[in-house]
Amino acid sequence: MPIGGDVTQFFLGLMSFLAESIAARRLPVWNDLWGYGFPGVGESQMGAFYPPHLLLYGLLSVERAYVASLVLHTTWAGLGAYWCSRTFGAGRMGAALAGFAYAASGFFVIHMPHPWGYTTGAWLPWAWGLAWSLANHEGPGTARRLFLLTLVLAIQVLPGHFQIAFMTQGTIAVLAGWMALEALVRRRSVAGFRRPGLLVLGLAVVLPLAAIQVWPTARLAGMAADRRDFEYLSGFAATPLHLVSLVAPNLFHRSPLWRPLVWDPFHTSPEEYLAYVGTVPLFLALLAIFREGRRDPAVRCLSVLGAVSLILSLGPYVPGFRALIELPGFSFFRAPARWGLPMTLALALLAGLGVDRWRAWERPARGLLILAAAALLWIAAVVGLLELALWSTSPSGSRGAAELFEAAFRARPWQGDPDFRSVVNLARRPVAGLGSFEANRFAIYAVELGEALAILSAVALLAGLATIPRLRPIVPAALVALTGADLMLLGRHRLVDVGPLRPLAEQSPVLARLAQEPRGTRTIDPLRNLAMAAGLAPVQAYRTLDLPALTALGALARTPLDGPGGETALRAMRATGAGLRVLDPLEAGSRPPGEVETIADPNLARWLLGPDWNPDRRPAADAFRIVRPPGDAPRAWLAAGDVPEESNGDPRPVLDLLAAARPLHAVARSPIGWEIPLDETVHPGIVLVSVLFDPQWRATVVEEGGAETPANIRPAFRVGKGGGAWMRVAVDSRPAKGAVLRLTYDAAVVRQGLWFSAACWAAWCAAILEASRRERRRALTAMG
Repeated sequence: MPIGGDVTQFFLGLMSFLAESIAARRLPVWNDLWGYGFPGVGESQMGAFYPPHLLLYGLLSVERAYVASLVLHTTWAGLGAYWCSRTFGAGRMGAALAGFAYAASGFFVIHMPHPWGYTTGAWLPWAWGLAWSLANHEGPGTARRLFLLTLVLAIQVLPGHFQIAFMTQGTIAVLAGWMALEALVRRRSVAGFRRPGLLVLGLAVVLPLAAIQVWPTARLAGMAADRRDFEYLSGFAATPLHLVSLVAPNLFHRSPLWRPLVWDPFHTSPEEYLAYVGTVPLFLALLAIFREGRRDPAVRCLSVLGAVSLILSLGPYVPGFRALIELPGFSFFRAPARWGLPMTLALALLAGLGVDRWRAWERPARGLLILAAAALLWIAAVVGLLELALWSTSPSGSRGAAELFEAAFRARPWQGDPDFRSVVNLARRPVAGLGSFEANRFAIYAVELGEALAILSAVALLAGLATIPRLRPIVPAALVALTGADLMLLGRHRLVDVGPLRPLAEQSPVLARLAQEPRGTRTIDPLRNLAMAAGLAPVQAYRTLDLPALTALGALARTPLDGPGGETALRAMRATGAGLRVLDPLEAGSRPPGEVETIADPNLARWLLGPDWNPDRRPAADAFRIVRPPGDAPRAWLAAGDVPEESNGDPRPVLDLLAAARPLHAVARSPIGWEIPLDETVHPGIVLVSVLFDPQWRATVVEEGGAETPANIRPAFRVGKGGGAWMRVAVDSRPAKGAVLRLTYDAAVVRQGLWFSAACWAAWCAAILEASRRERRRALTAMG
């Protein structure tokens, strides 16, 4: 199974909570293990309403469900591309090539750690195929196709994240626009515009149908404090330099020395961009465009979809990007490089059409040779550009060339980044254990370009064989086989490590030890979300859509527990409600107070610090320590004075207020319910609770006889308009003996989304049934 990176630090903990909720037969509307708690359905990446998730995580262990989802969705993606290719007119061999090229493409290789990538990407070809079928179908069956398209698009929304779902809907809108344009140019009747109109209708109903997931996430996004400005939205775009990965997928991806030189200066990373569909599929797609574009509408449409996706993937390097990100949808999602996925699908489908029509083309071998030579020149130009950059700043270099590079760096759309000479200096600076890029670059070129050059040589050889009449018929099959070998080699160079398919607690002694603690114990640790897999609540949780609450207090709790600031760190830790502190091998020098348990855990060390951590296998470098500091860590207090709603983020006033407050015993009855006993000594005032404020929390004071009095909940210590906060509950009168303050999370927005979705599905199904009835009536009339 995949391990390390986002797999262990984000998703497995999150999916563990989903599995726990399914087993308890409750909706995960509030994730009480995520920091101070968080709207579980609103942060959509659990996919709480996605049917495959409910099935897999309801029947299998988390680890097996995770791997099964990866395998099944990748297979579904390949089958979808196969079927889509057939819909666009490819034969069986072409469709098989398209399916394999799409499912094994670079996007899925680098996004193996991200379930949203393959769960939503698997539905893209099904949606394209249905859209093309609907746009080109005449007669009965139109309503059925429209219904299936909306069903696929709605299902694609449910796994969460929404970016690929947005891309799918955007490309179908482009397809509809292109079909309408062709109808206009060819002066077709009004009926020629009906099909694109049906596509637009299908797109219009998707979000209402998927409101069960979209509604809670939209509410959370409105509350969140994320910066979605140009700096954020332009990050992780494809750059013109990195487009060379279309023909040389390993270049810039294998050596860690590349990152500060060709990735960081352009605000992107190798984990976000690898636009490789295979050298042969790329060449076949280009040949199909050049040879079939004029006479085949499917080729023209796929060419437009691929070109639009390529342009959008370039993000800020294309004029008009600042205006584009003001539009709905584009204003929400970062990482324009992910538009490489629909471009990949377009190329795979075009390649399927190309390999089928190979035999009908005149001198196709010549086209292959020209494209292979162009790819070789492209690679040489990129390497030459890198060499020129190094030479221009050497003692014998050209000042004019260096100034051109400096001007290019100044033209980048961001401010405050390192200039050209600073980046080149990094290329000459040795890195521990790796040396410098300048000294090792030729070895790096050899490793990273060897396979690409071998594939290009094989393409040239097959092009030569194609000139022999008796061998030409077998060349298409040979090209498909070469694609298989090419993409299999690509898969070997994945950017994530793999480990045995066993429960995490069996692989990590630290997780096994943490699992012995009471459920919901808060921790200060470097594991990010992984502690959730053991049933614990990491204070510094990892979220992509966040409501950060008292982040400075959590950061203070992560500082060393010994030394001059140790006492303050302990106070901060108690204030967060954390009863445990986990120290990783990087914190080996500290001497924390309290109970300390040392556990050797080489697997966890590599999950967190990388597969190359501790190559000498030194025991001390794999040692974690679990610290239980002295003193209690309450989660509720009766404040001595007023508790401010707003804060400037400084944790010291929080610590001072809690030092003067009276701790209260708080009990979590369920993930959505807390009870805080209020005895007769509690005077009217403010009860402060270290749970994330959400307007959907409800508070009541419940007396022994069952009488309930509503209490007012307000945020406490909120930083900024969109920041998160704790909860402050006003107790207006002295409570009776045995009274309890009861906090309940009322997920009204989830219910609203559920009912709205149900109503929309009922109306949509009724409309489809009526349209089908009319289609049958017209068909019978035509026959009669």
